[in-house]
Order: sequence, then structure tokens, then C-alpha cells
Amino acid sequence: MATSRKKGELHSHVGEEVITYVLEGYIDHEDGSGNHASLTQGSLLVLTARDETRHALRMERGRTARWLSIVVRLPAGGEAPSASLQVLTPERPSVGSDGTIRTALIGSNGPARTSSDLEFTDIGFVKEGTTFLRVGRDRRGIAYVLSGIGSVNDHSLEPGHAVLLENRSGLSLNGEAGYRVAFASVPRPVA
Repeated sequence: MATSRKKGELHSHVGEEVITYVLEGYIDHEDGSGNHASLTQGSLLVLTARDETRHALRMERGRTARWLSIVVRLPAGGEAPSASLQVLTPERPSVGSDGTIRTALIGSNGPARTSSDLEFTDIGFVKEGTTFLRVGRDRRGIAYVLSGIGSVNDHSLEPGHAVLLENRSGLSLNGEAGYRVAFASVPRPVA
């Protein structure tokens, strides 16, 4: 959670992709050229920075916001652009038969793409239940609890806690109504 008292200064990224997902409130993104983009609840920003790229996230005075940021190192020798910026607000899908709303944000089912092959999904429980996500043994992922009461692979996790998954074909989530988990995965490095 951030408040307008915490001013985001311009800072650099090199060889990274930065993903920012706004959970609550409103924030302003500024790039190194002085261009601004407004982000609201549900907005997604994907910044690809092969070369040095500067940016900042800021809020209007008197406001608060909550967001999740993921920083992924770009694969060596990849064909990522020198710099690119995607700002969008994905549509929330309807409730699935398992009682969850799965908002695909980045990847094959999401509206945004990354050079790091990141897959990112927001899973919210509308009613108590269990759901399963495929991961693949060729990927590693993090399930981060945003809110509510539930478990990941039969381990109770509270908001603000996460679990790292490696060499798993899938992931089981069980939760009460209001349980919400952000799940991100990337390819495992080849040994």
C-alpha cells in the first residue's frame, strides 16, 4: 500500500521487464521522456527495458493505491525490443463453473505479451471452492495471496504470503469467497 506521501522517483531498469498490476486506487506512470499514463484499478503496465529505461509510479496528493509489481530478468540474447510500454485494462471474465473468476493478464490467454514469456493470472473466489491451475514442469511460478482465507497445495497462506513452485505439473487452490491469488510463472532456465 502506498500513499501520496511516498513520491516515486524516476529510476532505471536494464535487461528487465517490469509488470505493474493496480489492485486499488489510481496511479500515474511517467516514462523517461516525460510521457504520462493513468492507471486505475485493474490496469496493467508492462515495461520492457533491454537497454536502460527510466520510469516512475506516482499518486495524486491525498490518494492511496495498492499495486503488485513483478520484475523479471530478460533472457540473454532474446529478441526483445530496446524499450516498449504496454498499458491496458483487461476485461474481467464471468464466473467459471468452479466458482472463480480467472483474469488472464499476460501470456497466451491474456491481452499483454512479454519477451520473458511470463504468464500472469489473477484468480478470485466468488464462493467457497477448489480450483486447479496447470503449471508445467518446464516452468517455475509464484502464487501470491492478495486477500481472503484459503490454501495453496493444501498449505494455508495468508494475504501477503507466497509460495514458490518448481517442477510441478499444477497447483491446487482452495478458498472461501473473497480469496484472491495472483499467479505468475516463467520458463525454468535450461541447465
